[in-house]
Amino acid sequence: MNRINKIRDQIELAIEISRDSGVPVLLIANPGLAKSTVVANWALRNSYHIETLVGSRYSQEEILGFQVRTEDKGSGEFRLEILEPHWYRTVFEKAAQGVPSLLFLDEISTAQENVQGALLQLVFERTIGHGKKLPESALVLAAANYKQNIPWQFNMMAPMLNRFCIVNLCYESNDSFLNEFLQDPSDWGRELPAYGDRRLTAEDRGRLASGLKAMFRALLSAFEETDNAGGEKYYAMDINNHVYNNMYEGNTRYVYNFISGRTLSYLFRISLSFLRKGLSFGERGKDMLNMVFGLIGIGTNTFNEKQQQSYLRNVETLYAKLYTALGSGEGGAAPAAPSLDFTGREVADAIQEWVLFRESSLWGADDDPNLGTLAAYIGGAYSAAPEAVEAARLRNAQNKADRYRFSNDMQRLGYLIALLEEEAAGAAAPAAAEQAALAPLREIRDAYAGAFGEAARDMAAEIR
Repeated sequence: MNRINKIRDQIELAIEISRDSGVPVLLIANPGLAKSTVVANWALRNSYHIETLVGSRYSQEEILGFQVRTEDKGSGEFRLEILEPHWYRTVFEKAAQGVPSLLFLDEISTAQENVQGALLQLVFERTIGHGKKLPESALVLAAANYKQNIPWQFNMMAPMLNRFCIVNLCYESNDSFLNEFLQDPSDWGRELPAYGDRRLTAEDRGRLASGLKAMFRALLSAFEETDNAGGEKYYAMDINNHVYNNMYEGNTRYVYNFISGRTLSYLFRISLSFLRKGLSFGERGKDMLNMVFGLIGIGTNTFNEKQQQSYLRNVETLYAKLYTALGSGEGGAAPAAPSLDFTGREVADAIQEWVLFRESSLWGADDDPNLGTLAAYIGGAYSAAPEAVEAARLRNAQNKADRYRFSNDMQRLGYLIALLEEEAAGAAAPAAAEQAALAPLREIRDAYAGAFGEAARDMAAEIR
Protein backbone atom coordinates (compact mmCIF):
# COMPACT_ATOMS: atom_id res chain seq x y z
CA MET A 1 0.00 0.00 0.00
CA ASN A 2 1.19 3.53 -0.74
CA ARG A 3 2.45 5.21 2.43
CA ILE A 4 3.07 8.71 1.00
CA ASN A 5 -0.25 9.85 -0.47
CA LYS A 6 -2.38 9.14 2.58
CA ILE A 7 -4.99 11.87 2.10
CA ARG A 8 -5.25 11.07 -1.61
CA ASP A 9 -5.79 7.38 -0.88
CA GLN A 10 -8.43 8.09 1.80
CA ILE A 11 -10.38 10.22 -0.67
CA GLU A 12 -9.95 7.73 -3.51
CA LEU A 13 -11.23 4.89 -1.30
CA ALA A 14 -14.22 6.96 -0.20
CA ILE A 15 -15.19 7.74 -3.80
CA GLU A 16 -14.78 4.14 -4.97
CA ILE A 17 -16.86 2.76 -2.10
CA SER A 18 -19.51 5.45 -2.61
CA ARG A 19 -19.73 4.63 -6.33
CA ASP A 20 -20.02 0.91 -5.64
CA SER A 21 -22.43 1.06 -2.68
CA GLY A 22 -24.52 4.11 -3.57
CA VAL A 23 -23.85 5.59 -0.11
CA PRO A 24 -23.12 9.35 -0.31
CA VAL A 25 -19.86 10.43 1.34
CA LEU A 26 -18.96 13.63 3.20
CA LEU A 27 -15.26 14.50 3.41
CA ILE A 28 -14.51 16.57 6.53
CA ALA A 29 -11.07 18.10 7.00
CA ASN A 30 -9.06 21.19 7.71
CA PRO A 31 -8.76 23.58 4.74
CA GLY A 32 -5.98 23.13 2.22
CA LEU A 33 -5.71 19.33 2.11
CA ALA A 34 -6.30 19.13 -1.66
CA LYS A 35 -9.81 17.66 -1.43
CA SER A 36 -10.98 19.40 -4.60
CA THR A 37 -7.79 18.52 -6.48
CA VAL A 38 -7.98 14.81 -5.65
CA VAL A 39 -11.67 14.66 -6.53
CA ALA A 40 -11.05 16.41 -9.87
CA ASN A 41 -8.15 14.07 -10.68
CA TRP A 42 -10.28 11.00 -9.87
CA ALA A 43 -13.07 12.29 -12.12
CA LEU A 44 -10.67 12.93 -15.00
CA ARG A 45 -9.01 9.53 -14.66
CA ASN A 46 -12.37 7.71 -14.52
CA SER A 47 -13.99 9.70 -17.37
CA TYR A 48 -16.53 11.49 -15.14
CA HIS A 49 -17.81 14.97 -15.85
CA ILE A 50 -17.55 16.99 -12.64
CA GLU A 51 -20.01 19.65 -11.49
CA THR A 52 -19.01 21.58 -8.38
CA LEU A 53 -21.67 23.35 -6.29
CA VAL A 54 -20.06 25.55 -3.64
CA GLY A 55 -22.49 25.80 -0.74
CA SER A 56 -21.28 29.19 0.43
CA ARG A 57 -21.82 30.74 -3.03
CA TYR A 58 -25.07 29.15 -4.19
CA SER A 59 -28.64 30.05 -3.38
CA GLN A 60 -31.46 27.59 -2.82
CA GLU A 61 -32.83 28.38 -6.31
CA GLU A 62 -29.48 27.72 -7.97
CA ILE A 63 -29.58 24.21 -6.53
CA LEU A 64 -33.25 23.18 -6.82
CA GLY A 65 -34.33 25.41 -9.72
CA PHE A 66 -35.99 28.76 -10.28
CA GLN A 67 -39.73 29.15 -9.97
CA VAL A 68 -41.06 31.09 -12.98
CA ARG A 69 -44.53 32.23 -14.06
CA THR A 70 -45.42 31.08 -17.58
CA GLU A 71 -48.46 31.54 -19.80
CA ASP A 72 -50.20 28.65 -21.51
CA LYS A 73 -50.48 29.77 -25.13
CA GLY A 74 -53.62 27.75 -25.70
CA SER A 75 -55.72 28.78 -22.70
CA GLY A 76 -53.96 32.00 -21.78
CA GLU A 77 -53.78 30.82 -18.16
CA PHE A 78 -50.68 31.39 -16.05
CA ARG A 79 -48.94 28.72 -14.00
CA LEU A 80 -45.75 28.27 -12.00
CA GLU A 81 -42.97 26.10 -13.42
CA ILE A 82 -39.45 25.19 -12.32
CA LEU A 83 -36.65 26.41 -14.53
CA GLU A 84 -33.88 23.85 -14.23
CA PRO A 85 -30.52 25.21 -13.04
CA HIS A 86 -27.68 25.22 -15.53
CA TRP A 87 -25.68 22.49 -13.78
CA TYR A 88 -28.68 20.11 -13.89
CA ARG A 89 -29.15 20.52 -17.63
CA THR A 90 -25.44 19.90 -18.16
CA VAL A 91 -25.51 16.71 -16.10
CA PHE A 92 -28.42 15.36 -18.19
CA GLU A 93 -26.76 16.31 -21.46
CA LYS A 94 -23.63 14.44 -20.39
CA ALA A 95 -25.68 11.40 -19.33
CA ALA A 96 -27.35 11.36 -22.78
CA GLN A 97 -23.85 11.20 -24.28
CA GLY A 98 -22.96 8.26 -22.02
CA VAL A 99 -20.77 10.34 -19.71
CA PRO A 100 -21.51 9.98 -15.97
CA SER A 101 -21.23 12.99 -13.68
CA LEU A 102 -19.74 13.52 -10.26
CA LEU A 103 -21.70 16.15 -8.37
CA PHE A 104 -19.28 17.68 -5.85
CA LEU A 105 -20.99 19.66 -3.08
CA ASP A 106 -18.16 21.74 -1.62
CA GLU A 107 -18.05 23.97 1.48
CA ILE A 108 -21.44 22.79 2.69
CA SER A 109 -20.54 23.69 6.29
CA THR A 110 -20.71 27.40 5.37
CA ALA A 111 -24.00 27.13 3.48
CA GLN A 112 -27.04 28.90 4.90
CA GLU A 113 -29.67 26.65 6.50
CA ASN A 114 -32.11 26.95 3.59
CA VAL A 115 -29.28 26.02 1.20
CA GLN A 116 -28.39 23.04 3.41
CA GLY A 117 -32.04 22.01 3.18
CA ALA A 118 -31.82 22.17 -0.62
CA LEU A 119 -28.61 20.11 -0.57
CA LEU A 120 -30.33 17.65 1.76
CA GLN A 121 -33.05 17.07 -0.84
CA LEU A 122 -30.42 16.71 -3.54
CA VAL A 123 -28.41 14.16 -1.57
CA PHE A 124 -31.17 12.07 -0.04
CA GLU A 125 -33.96 12.27 -2.60
CA ARG A 126 -31.67 12.89 -5.61
CA THR A 127 -34.22 15.38 -6.94
CA ILE A 128 -34.51 19.08 -7.67
CA GLY A 129 -37.76 21.10 -7.87
CA HIS A 130 -40.99 19.31 -8.88
CA GLY A 131 -39.34 15.93 -8.23
CA LYS A 132 -37.01 15.95 -11.25
CA LYS A 133 -34.48 13.16 -10.67
CA LEU A 134 -30.73 13.04 -11.05
CA PRO A 135 -29.50 10.52 -13.64
CA GLU A 136 -28.85 7.07 -12.16
CA SER A 137 -25.20 7.36 -13.18
CA ALA A 138 -24.64 10.56 -11.20
CA LEU A 139 -22.38 10.24 -8.16
CA VAL A 140 -22.83 12.69 -5.25
CA LEU A 141 -19.85 13.63 -3.07
CA ALA A 142 -19.63 16.41 -0.48
CA ALA A 143 -16.92 18.22 1.48
CA ALA A 144 -16.89 20.43 4.56
CA ASN A 145 -14.51 21.89 7.13
CA TYR A 146 -14.37 21.22 10.84
CA LYS A 147 -16.33 23.54 13.09
CA GLN A 148 -13.10 25.15 14.32
CA ASN A 149 -12.23 26.24 10.77
CA ILE A 150 -15.41 28.14 9.93
CA PRO A 151 -17.02 31.36 11.27
CA TRP A 152 -18.93 30.93 14.52
CA GLN A 153 -22.34 31.65 12.99
CA PHE A 154 -22.19 28.60 10.70
CA ASN A 155 -23.09 25.05 11.62
CA MET A 156 -24.22 21.85 9.95
CA MET A 157 -27.62 20.37 10.69
CA ALA A 158 -27.54 16.90 12.26
CA PRO A 159 -30.01 15.49 9.68
CA MET A 160 -27.61 16.65 6.97
CA LEU A 161 -24.73 14.75 8.56
CA ASN A 162 -26.81 11.60 8.98
CA ARG A 163 -27.39 11.43 5.21
CA PHE A 164 -23.70 10.78 4.64
CA CYS A 165 -20.94 8.40 5.47
CA ILE A 166 -18.55 10.86 7.16
CA VAL A 167 -14.86 10.54 6.34
CA ASN A 168 -12.49 12.42 8.63
CA LEU A 169 -9.36 13.18 6.61
CA CYS A 170 -6.45 12.99 9.00
CA TYR A 171 -2.80 12.04 9.39
CA GLU A 172 -1.15 9.53 11.69
CA SER A 173 1.90 11.76 12.19
CA ASN A 174 3.45 15.08 11.27
CA ASP A 175 5.90 13.27 8.98
CA SER A 176 2.99 11.78 7.04
CA PHE A 177 1.67 15.29 6.38
CA LEU A 178 5.11 16.64 5.40
CA ASN A 179 5.92 13.71 3.12
CA GLU A 180 2.69 14.07 1.13
CA PHE A 181 2.75 17.81 0.55
CA LEU A 182 6.50 18.35 0.17
CA GLN A 183 6.88 15.78 -2.58
CA ASP A 184 7.31 16.76 -6.20
CA PRO A 185 3.87 17.36 -7.79
CA SER A 186 4.72 14.83 -10.49
CA ASP A 187 4.76 12.12 -7.80
CA TRP A 188 1.21 12.78 -6.59
CA GLY A 189 -0.18 10.37 -9.17
CA ARG A 190 2.17 7.47 -8.43
CA GLU A 191 1.16 4.12 -6.96
CA LEU A 192 -2.55 4.72 -7.33
CA PRO A 193 -4.61 2.25 -5.28
CA ALA A 194 -6.04 -0.71 -7.17
CA TYR A 195 -9.32 -2.46 -6.35
CA GLY A 196 -10.59 -5.96 -7.03
CA ASP A 197 -14.00 -7.14 -8.20
CA ARG A 198 -14.93 -10.14 -6.06
CA ARG A 199 -18.26 -11.83 -6.77
CA LEU A 200 -20.33 -11.99 -3.60
CA THR A 201 -22.77 -14.82 -2.98
CA ALA A 202 -26.08 -14.88 -1.13
CA GLU A 203 -24.21 -16.71 1.64
CA ASP A 204 -21.72 -13.82 1.91
CA ARG A 205 -24.55 -11.33 2.28
CA GLY A 206 -26.32 -13.49 4.84
CA ARG A 207 -23.19 -13.94 6.94
CA LEU A 208 -22.51 -10.20 6.86
CA ALA A 209 -26.05 -9.36 7.97
CA SER A 210 -25.93 -11.98 10.75
CA GLY A 211 -22.50 -10.81 11.85
CA LEU A 212 -23.52 -7.15 12.02
CA LYS A 213 -26.64 -8.02 14.03
CA ALA A 214 -24.57 -10.00 16.50
CA MET A 215 -21.96 -7.24 16.62
CA PHE A 216 -24.53 -4.63 17.59
CA ARG A 217 -26.15 -6.89 20.15
CA ALA A 218 -22.73 -7.18 21.79
CA LEU A 219 -22.13 -3.42 21.55
CA LEU A 220 -25.49 -2.63 23.11
CA SER A 221 -25.11 -5.18 25.90
CA ALA A 222 -21.68 -3.73 26.72
CA PHE A 223 -23.45 -0.50 27.67
CA GLU A 224 -26.17 -2.03 29.79
CA GLU A 225 -26.11 -0.59 33.28
CA THR A 226 -28.08 -1.44 36.40
CA ASP A 227 -30.22 1.03 38.27
CA ASN A 228 -29.09 0.29 41.81
CA ALA A 229 -32.33 1.63 43.26
CA GLY A 230 -34.65 -0.55 41.21
CA GLY A 231 -32.23 -3.25 40.13
CA GLU A 232 -33.39 -2.91 36.50
CA LYS A 233 -31.09 -2.69 33.50
CA TYR A 234 -31.14 0.26 31.17
CA TYR A 235 -29.14 1.21 28.09
CA ALA A 236 -26.40 3.79 28.60
CA MET A 237 -26.25 3.93 24.80
CA ASP A 238 -29.51 5.55 23.77
CA ILE A 239 -30.29 4.14 20.32
CA ASN A 240 -33.26 6.50 20.02
CA ASN A 241 -30.80 9.41 19.89
CA HIS A 242 -32.84 11.88 21.90
CA VAL A 243 -29.89 14.29 22.08
CA TYR A 244 -27.64 14.79 19.06
CA ASN A 245 -28.01 18.39 17.89
CA ASN A 246 -24.56 19.51 19.01
CA MET A 247 -22.60 16.62 17.52
CA TYR A 248 -20.76 18.96 15.14
CA GLU A 249 -19.86 21.45 17.86
CA GLY A 250 -17.93 19.20 20.22
CA ASN A 251 -14.39 19.88 21.35
CA THR A 252 -13.02 17.01 19.31
CA ARG A 253 -11.78 17.79 15.82
CA TYR A 254 -13.47 14.64 14.50
CA VAL A 255 -17.12 14.24 13.62
CA TYR A 256 -18.86 10.89 14.09
CA ASN A 257 -22.39 10.09 12.98
CA PHE A 258 -25.17 8.92 15.28
CA ILE A 259 -26.78 5.52 14.81
CA SER A 260 -30.02 5.39 12.86
CA GLY A 261 -31.79 2.88 10.67
CA ARG A 262 -30.28 4.66 7.67
CA THR A 263 -26.71 4.48 8.95
CA LEU A 264 -27.08 0.77 9.76
CA SER A 265 -28.28 0.18 6.20
CA TYR A 266 -25.36 2.26 4.91
CA LEU A 267 -22.96 0.18 7.04
CA PHE A 268 -24.24 -3.02 5.47
CA ARG A 269 -23.83 -1.56 1.97
CA ILE A 270 -20.32 -0.21 2.43
CA SER A 271 -19.24 -3.45 4.12
CA LEU A 272 -20.43 -5.36 1.06
CA SER A 273 -18.42 -2.95 -1.08
CA PHE A 274 -15.30 -3.47 1.06
CA LEU A 275 -15.66 -7.21 0.47
CA ARG A 276 -16.47 -6.81 -3.23
CA LYS A 277 -13.41 -4.59 -3.75
CA GLY A 278 -11.23 -7.19 -2.04
CA LEU A 279 -9.90 -4.77 0.58
CA SER A 280 -7.46 -6.20 3.10
CA PHE A 281 -8.00 -5.10 6.68
CA GLY A 282 -4.28 -5.44 7.26
CA GLU A 283 -3.53 -2.83 4.57
CA ARG A 284 -6.60 -0.56 4.59
CA GLY A 285 -8.13 -1.24 7.99
CA LYS A 286 -7.65 2.27 9.40
CA ASP A 287 -9.25 3.92 6.37
CA MET A 288 -12.12 1.41 6.44
CA LEU A 289 -12.72 2.00 10.16
CA ASN A 290 -12.76 5.74 9.44
CA MET A 291 -15.82 5.16 7.25
CA VAL A 292 -17.39 2.76 9.78
CA PHE A 293 -16.96 5.30 12.60
CA GLY A 294 -18.38 7.95 10.27
CA LEU A 295 -21.61 5.97 10.09
CA ILE A 296 -22.16 4.67 13.62
CA GLY A 297 -19.43 6.34 15.66
CA ILE A 298 -21.49 8.07 18.33
CA GLY A 299 -24.74 6.25 18.90
CA THR A 300 -25.69 9.14 21.12
CA ASN A 301 -23.81 12.18 22.33
CA THR A 302 -25.09 11.51 25.84
CA PHE A 303 -21.94 9.37 26.07
CA ASN A 304 -19.32 10.80 28.34
CA GLU A 305 -15.78 10.81 26.95
CA LYS A 306 -14.81 7.52 28.61
CA GLN A 307 -17.92 5.76 27.28
CA GLN A 308 -17.34 7.05 23.76
CA GLN A 309 -13.73 5.88 23.71
CA SER A 310 -14.81 2.48 25.02
CA TYR A 311 -17.52 2.28 22.35
CA LEU A 312 -15.08 3.13 19.56
CA ARG A 313 -12.59 0.52 20.81
CA ASN A 314 -15.33 -2.11 20.91
CA VAL A 315 -16.48 -1.21 17.39
CA GLU A 316 -12.90 -1.47 16.14
CA THR A 317 -12.34 -4.86 17.79
CA LEU A 318 -15.60 -6.43 16.67
CA TYR A 319 -15.74 -5.02 13.15
CA ALA A 320 -12.10 -5.88 12.44
CA LYS A 321 -12.60 -9.50 13.50
CA LEU A 322 -15.91 -9.81 11.66
CA TYR A 323 -14.62 -8.33 8.41
CA THR A 324 -11.37 -10.30 8.49
CA ALA A 325 -13.31 -13.52 9.00
CA LEU A 326 -15.79 -12.76 6.21
CA GLY A 327 -12.96 -11.80 3.88
CA SER A 328 -11.41 -15.24 4.38
CA GLY A 329 -14.55 -17.02 3.15
CA GLU A 330 -13.75 -16.98 -0.57
CA GLY A 331 -16.24 -18.42 -3.03
CA GLY A 332 -19.01 -18.94 -0.48
CA ALA A 333 -16.85 -21.08 1.81
CA ALA A 334 -17.49 -20.73 5.51
CA PRO A 335 -15.01 -18.23 7.00
CA ALA A 336 -12.41 -19.45 9.43
CA ALA A 337 -12.67 -18.34 13.05
CA PRO A 338 -10.05 -15.62 13.65
CA SER A 339 -7.67 -15.73 16.58
CA LEU A 340 -7.63 -13.02 19.24
CA ASP A 341 -4.32 -11.64 20.47
CA PHE A 342 -4.32 -10.68 24.16
CA THR A 343 -0.65 -9.69 24.31
CA GLY A 344 -0.04 -6.76 26.62
CA ARG A 345 -3.64 -6.65 27.91
CA GLU A 346 -4.74 -6.54 31.52
CA VAL A 347 -6.53 -9.79 32.34
CA ALA A 348 -9.83 -7.94 32.85
CA ASP A 349 -9.51 -6.29 29.43
CA ALA A 350 -8.62 -9.62 27.77
CA ILE A 351 -11.71 -11.25 29.29
CA GLN A 352 -13.89 -8.33 28.17
CA GLU A 353 -12.56 -8.60 24.60
CA TRP A 354 -13.25 -12.34 24.50
CA VAL A 355 -16.78 -11.89 25.87
CA LEU A 356 -17.57 -9.16 23.35
CA PHE A 357 -16.23 -11.24 20.49
CA ARG A 358 -18.01 -14.37 21.69
CA GLU A 359 -21.35 -12.54 21.90
CA SER A 360 -20.92 -11.17 18.40
CA SER A 361 -19.37 -14.29 16.88
CA LEU A 362 -20.46 -16.20 13.80
CA TRP A 363 -18.95 -19.35 15.29
CA GLY A 364 -20.20 -21.75 17.89
CA ALA A 365 -18.31 -22.71 21.01
CA ASP A 366 -16.80 -25.77 19.33
CA ASP A 367 -15.36 -23.64 16.52
CA ASP A 368 -13.81 -20.86 18.64
CA PRO A 369 -10.13 -21.45 19.46
CA ASN A 370 -9.86 -18.28 21.54
CA LEU A 371 -11.13 -19.62 24.88
CA GLY A 372 -8.12 -21.87 25.24
CA THR A 373 -5.84 -18.95 24.35
CA LEU A 374 -7.58 -16.77 26.95
CA ALA A 375 -7.34 -19.45 29.67
CA ALA A 376 -3.62 -19.86 28.97
CA TYR A 377 -3.15 -16.08 29.09
CA ILE A 378 -4.89 -15.85 32.48
CA GLY A 379 -2.80 -18.77 33.74
CA GLY A 380 0.36 -16.96 32.64
CA ALA A 381 -0.65 -13.87 34.60
CA TYR A 382 -1.92 -15.69 37.70
CA SER A 383 -0.22 -18.93 38.63
CA ALA A 384 -2.04 -20.96 41.28
CA ALA A 385 1.27 -21.76 43.01
CA PRO A 386 1.32 -20.64 46.68
CA GLU A 387 4.39 -18.43 46.20
CA ALA A 388 2.67 -16.56 43.32
CA VAL A 389 -0.45 -16.01 45.45
CA GLU A 390 1.65 -14.67 48.34
CA ALA A 391 3.54 -12.32 46.00
CA ALA A 392 0.23 -10.93 44.73
CA ARG A 393 -0.98 -10.42 48.32
CA LEU A 394 2.17 -8.41 49.16
CA ARG A 395 1.85 -6.24 46.06
CA ASN A 396 -1.78 -5.52 46.88
CA ALA A 397 -0.91 -4.50 50.42
CA GLN A 398 1.86 -2.16 49.29
CA ASN A 399 0.40 -0.55 46.19
CA LYS A 400 -3.10 0.85 45.66
CA ALA A 401 -2.92 0.61 41.85
CA ASP A 402 -1.93 -3.07 42.02
CA ARG A 403 -4.79 -3.71 44.46
CA TYR A 404 -7.40 -2.18 42.16
CA ARG A 405 -6.01 -3.92 39.07
CA PHE A 406 -5.99 -7.28 40.87
CA SER A 407 -9.55 -6.81 42.13
CA ASN A 408 -10.77 -5.90 38.65
CA ASP A 409 -9.07 -8.99 37.19
CA MET A 410 -10.62 -11.27 39.82
CA GLN A 411 -14.10 -9.80 39.35
CA ARG A 412 -13.87 -10.40 35.59
CA LEU A 413 -12.52 -13.91 36.16
CA GLY A 414 -15.52 -14.71 38.35
CA TYR A 415 -17.85 -13.35 35.66
CA LEU A 416 -16.12 -15.46 32.99
CA ILE A 417 -16.41 -18.65 35.05
CA ALA A 418 -20.10 -17.98 35.78
CA LEU A 419 -20.73 -17.38 32.06
CA LEU A 420 -19.02 -20.64 31.05
CA GLU A 421 -20.85 -22.60 33.75
CA GLU A 422 -24.18 -21.16 32.62
CA GLU A 423 -23.48 -22.09 28.99
CA ALA A 424 -22.36 -25.59 29.97
CA ALA A 425 -25.48 -26.14 32.10
CA GLY A 426 -27.76 -25.09 29.24
CA ALA A 427 -26.09 -27.24 26.59
CA ALA A 428 -27.06 -30.82 25.82
CA ALA A 429 -23.41 -31.60 25.19
CA PRO A 430 -21.01 -29.02 26.73
CA ALA A 431 -18.31 -27.80 24.35
CA ALA A 432 -14.93 -29.44 24.82
CA ALA A 433 -13.17 -26.03 24.89
CA GLU A 434 -15.36 -24.87 27.78
CA GLN A 435 -14.80 -28.07 29.72
CA ALA A 436 -11.03 -27.82 29.25
CA ALA A 437 -10.92 -24.17 30.33
CA LEU A 438 -13.14 -24.34 33.41
CA ALA A 439 -10.92 -26.52 35.62
CA PRO A 440 -7.76 -24.34 35.51
CA LEU A 441 -9.81 -21.13 35.74
CA ARG A 442 -11.61 -22.39 38.87
CA GLU A 443 -8.25 -23.39 40.34
CA ILE A 444 -6.95 -19.83 39.88
CA ARG A 445 -10.13 -18.30 41.31
CA ASP A 446 -10.02 -20.53 44.40
CA ALA A 447 -6.27 -19.99 44.94
CA TYR A 448 -6.65 -16.21 44.98
CA ALA A 449 -9.98 -16.08 46.85
CA GLY A 450 -8.33 -15.07 50.15
CA ALA A 451 -6.20 -12.34 48.54
CA PHE A 452 -9.27 -11.08 46.69
CA GLY A 453 -11.22 -10.82 49.94
CA GLU A 454 -8.40 -8.89 51.62
CA ALA A 455 -8.14 -6.48 48.69
CA ALA A 456 -11.91 -5.90 48.75
CA ARG A 457 -11.80 -5.10 52.49
CA ASP A 458 -8.88 -2.70 52.02
CA MET A 459 -10.68 -0.86 49.21
CA ALA A 460 -13.88 -0.63 51.26
CA ALA A 461 -11.89 0.85 54.14
CA GLU A 462 -10.36 3.45 51.81
CA ILE A 463 -13.81 4.53 50.67
CA ARG A 464 -15.03 4.93 54.25
